[in-house]
Formats: sequence, structure tokens, C-alpha cells
Amino acid sequence: MKRQSAKFQSILTLTLLLVVLVLLNVVSYHFYERIDLTKEKRYTLSNATKELLKNLNDDIFIRVYLEGEFPAGFKRLRNSTQDMLAEFRAASKGRIHFIFEDPLADKNEKEKKEIYDQLMAKGLQPTNLRVNTEDQYSSRVIFPGALVRYRDRETTLQLLENQIGLGPQEVLNNSIELLEYKIANKIKKITQRIKPTIAFSEGHGELADEYLNDIKATLDELKYDVVRINPKTLSQIPPRYKLLIIAKPTETFREQEKFKIDQFVMNGGSVLWLLDAVDVEMDSLRNKEVYFANKRNLNLDDQLFRYGARLNPYLVQDLQSNKIPLVVGMMGDRPQTELFPWFYYPVLMGNNNHAIVRNLDAIQTQYIGTIDTIRSPNVNKTFLLTTSKYSKALMAPVRVHFSMLKEQPDPNSFNKKELPVSVLLEGQFTSVFKNRIAPEMMQAMDSLKIQFKEESAFSKMIIVADGDIIKNEISPRGGVLPLGFYSFTNQTFANKDFILNCVEYLADDTQLIETRNKEIKLRLLDRQKIQQEKLFWQLLNMLVPFASVVIFGIVYNFIRRRKYAA
Repeated sequence: MKRQSAKFQSILTLTLLLVVLVLLNVVSYHFYERIDLTKEKRYTLSNATKELLKNLNDDIFIRVYLEGEFPAGFKRLRNSTQDMLAEFRAASKGRIHFIFEDPLADKNEKEKKEIYDQLMAKGLQPTNLRVNTEDQYSSRVIFPGALVRYRDRETTLQLLENQIGLGPQEVLNNSIELLEYKIANKIKKITQRIKPTIAFSEGHGELADEYLNDIKATLDELKYDVVRINPKTLSQIPPRYKLLIIAKPTETFREQEKFKIDQFVMNGGSVLWLLDAVDVEMDSLRNKEVYFANKRNLNLDDQLFRYGARLNPYLVQDLQSNKIPLVVGMMGDRPQTELFPWFYYPVLMGNNNHAIVRNLDAIQTQYIGTIDTIRSPNVNKTFLLTTSKYSKALMAPVRVHFSMLKEQPDPNSFNKKELPVSVLLEGQFTSVFKNRIAPEMMQAMDSLKIQFKEESAFSKMIIVADGDIIKNEISPRGGVLPLGFYSFTNQTFANKDFILNCVEYLADDTQLIETRNKEIKLRLLDRQKIQQEKLFWQLLNMLVPFASVVIFGIVYNFIRRRKYAA
């Protein structure tokens, strides 16, 4: 009888245990929670990302090409990507589906070439990775990216950041830091139904379309509607535009056009000002021994001053600069050229503490000026780009000549550190026309039923003291070169990324770009210490578990014998 009762109790206990396990699995499937114990909260999604994923109305499929045998650094990128996608899947209630695969696995050379061509045609860039291990080099070609599909749409996602001057570990760490932003931003772009409209101004000598083709094409790919408007011909700038870009104007703004831009800002519109305070172009220097660069009269000083910034009539020289070719001799009837640093073409690095410029590569500029900020209590100011530690600013008129290329620069004269050349302003702006609007302008507004606003709602604007920062080159054959590509050195700078981040910050209400501020500290192992103490730790890891088991067995048997000896 006792044996039957014990058997029944055992069966009942086992049944209850199985029921509890099944219930726990069901509950855990519907209620996912993860505790992030990392110091940087690397696995915690931002509120903007969670809101985006919560509102998905269809499934998204992500195919990641990070599978196979990788060096340790790329294994970390692969695992971090998998962890991040798992967080995305949980936050989206299962709407995110992903797989990892090696597109080149078990393929012959012909098949590999076809796959190379297909993936590159879709926009994925290959990487030839070579990592130095203890006793050998590991090298292979991979595509560190993914294809994102939503309904009948497909887009590419590049996971690896390429940055000049950084080591492999820093590049991979920066790539991991940007994972949430990159994935969330691609999902937002591919799922959005209404395209935000971005307007480029014209009518004041702004850059022509041929010099804006690359950025406009990229914005179109990123699901923005891009239009050109002339403030001279409009009664007002429509508030439906998310952003107004004023790219390198060369002619004076009249008060009427300034008023329309001002009221666009007062109604919550954002503006990206790309302005040259000094009139100088490379074409101006050709066939001239000396050129005097003078202040450009745009008539915007009072407007920018009221908003909280001052564009100074300076030309910056910087020892950290790009190069231009100079003829140094002739070989027969053919000129021989060499590249020399042109200090009027500074190469800039961003303020790494702000999302717009965090982890960006170097940015090239041409004939830039400087910016100061003005006291404005309701406006926050953040400098985004600065010169290097070895620069100086020359007030216009400036004597510019190519003969300086042959002169050895005096480092002591380049004694100005980190001169600000770009600033973000955000807050409540005061109209430049407050208390000074002309009667005829007021009558015109009344006839058009336009209401004048003296103070803005929360708004944002970015001022850059260089109009060429958004300008793409034109190849000798007439084709459009990518924005940021510098043909004299065949180097690509991060101009396009900078402009796109500015657009994203100014035109996007979700503020996903704030996720670019995520920081993951790189904690590297001491390789010398590893080599010195390698044997000790190997023996410790092998002997301690073995010794623990032996000691446990001895103690257990000793206690068992004493217990049952009586």
C-alpha cells in the first residue's frame, strides 16, 4: 500500500512539474523580458525605436551576411548584430524575422563572382578582412551587411563603418555602437507611407542641380520628396515642408525673401544654412597670380544674429587640409604636377558627443569661415564641426595666391585651436522682424490672410560656414561623382553622411538619430600579459574544476559512510 502511494506521489509530482514547465514556456513566449546588466545599457532599445517597432503593421525579413568562420573581432560584430535583432524581434511582437548566412559558402569561383556582382549591384560593399593572430594571418572576403525586405520593397543595410585613421578594433566597436540606429532607420525608411518633403531654395545664385544631384538622388532613395522653390515667387514657404536647405547662395537676399524664411521658422520649420561669408572660388584663382577674397553680401547677418549665431567674414587656414595639384615642370610638352597641401581646404572632424557627427569620418571643406554664437536665452547651441588644433582665421579681404604652396608654413602662426565652423541651434526663436515690420508688408500679409508670428514654436536649424560641403564633383566625362569624393586624391570623405545626418535630425520627428549617441566602451585585453600568464590560466581552468570534483567526491563519500555506518 505504501509503495503504491509513493508511486502515485511520484507520478503526481512529475505531472505537476511538466505542467509548470509547459505553462512557463507559454508565458515566456508571450511575455519576453531581458535584464540589461551592462554598464552602457547596450541591449536596451531607445523609446523611439520601441515606438517604431510597436507600430509595425506587417512582417519585415532581414537576411544578414555574417555567417561562417570569422576572426574574433567580426565574431563580436556578428553576435552583437544577432543580439540586437533579437531585441528588435521581441519589441516588435515577432514582426522582425532574420537569418544569418554565408552567401559564398560551397560556391565555385564562377558562382562567387556572380554573387559578388549581385550583392554589389544591390548596394552591399565587400570587405577584405585580414587579421593578425598569434601565429598567422586570417584573410577572407565578406559582405558585412544585410538585405531588408518589407512587402515588395527591399533595401540594403551596411553594418561595417569604414573610418580613416582608426584601427580595426575601433572600427568594429563604432559599427556595434551604431547597430540600433542603422537597423531602426532602415526599418523606418522602408515602412513609411508618407514621404517628408525637403525643399532646396533657388533664386539667389544657389548651387545648380548638377552639383546637388548626388545628395538629391540619395534623399530620394531614403524616401524623401525633394523639390526646389524660389522664395521670390512664393507668397509664403508652405509649412508642410519639413526642411529648407539653402545651399551656397551668392546673391543678396531682399527683406521680402528673408521675411518668408523667417515666418517658415516661426511656424516650426527647420533650415539648413550652408553659407560662404567670403567670395572666393578655385576658378577665381586660375590665370591670376593674386586674388583678393572679399566679404560676400548676403544680407543675412541680422537674421542669423537674432536666431543666435554670427557668420564671420573670415577665411580659415588649417595644417590638416586637403591637397591640390600644382605644375612643377614639363616633360616634353606635357606638364608635370605634384600634390601640395592647400590650407584653404581644411579637413574637419566632428564633435563626437553629438548624434549628428558621432563616429563620422573626416569631412572635406573649401574656403570655410568661422561661426560665433550670440546670447539667446531660449535657444540651445551646439558646435558640430571645428578645425584642427593647428589653424588660423584671416579676416576679409584676404590675399589668396598659389605661390604659398611652395612656401614652408610657419607652425607658430597656426595657433588657433578648434575654430567652430558649424553650429546647431534649437529652441524657440524670435523673429528678426519683431517690432520692425514695414506697413506695406503688413498690408500684403493681410491681403493674403497670413498671420505674422513673433515667436516660434520649438524649431531647429544648422548653420555651416561652407557652401561647398554639399557640392558633388562633376567628372571630366560629365558624370556625377559621389558627394564627398575628392578626385585629386581618389579619397571619399564623410560629407554625404554629415548632410544626411543633418537632414535626419532636422526633418525627422521620431528622433531616431539620438540612438547614434549610444556608447560602448572598448575594453581590450592586455596581449603582453596574456602571453606571459597564458600557461598559468590554462592550468588553472583545467585543474580547479577537476580538483573540485575530486574534493566533492571525497567529502560526499566520507559523510555518506559516517551516516550509514551506524
